[in-house]
Amino acid sequence: MRVLIVDDELEWQELLTDVICGANEDVYVESAVDGFEAGRKVHWFKPDFVLMDLGMPGIDGVQLCRTIKTNPETAAIRVIAITGNPTRENLRLLLEAGAEHCLAKPLDHDKLLTIMGLMKEG
Repeated sequence: MRVLIVDDELEWQELLTDVICGANEDVYVESAVDGFEAGRKVHWFKPDFVLMDLGMPGIDGVQLCRTIKTNPETAAIRVIAITGNPTRENLRLLLEAGAEHCLAKPLDHDKLLTIMGLMKEG
């Protein structure tokens, strides 16, 4: 499995990498600090999942998600948004842009791993 983590906070990138790789050593992780870098990496890394923050400099999570989901080459990538500001409006915008799930910070690691198929429910 290939996962692209997009967040401008390096500590958050490291935490997500540790959680995901700790659940399965056959996961390959790349990271990006903003939507511009993520846009480039989506094309050459070809991730199965993009885990992204909503609030980032430049291209925000909603714009990035919309870009990924409207491009036929990348539309099949599963996008999971993670936000510290899970307002009803933010959740609506992310889901309309094509995010599969919107998870709130602090993150429920088990829920994320279950969504990604790295942990069985129950």
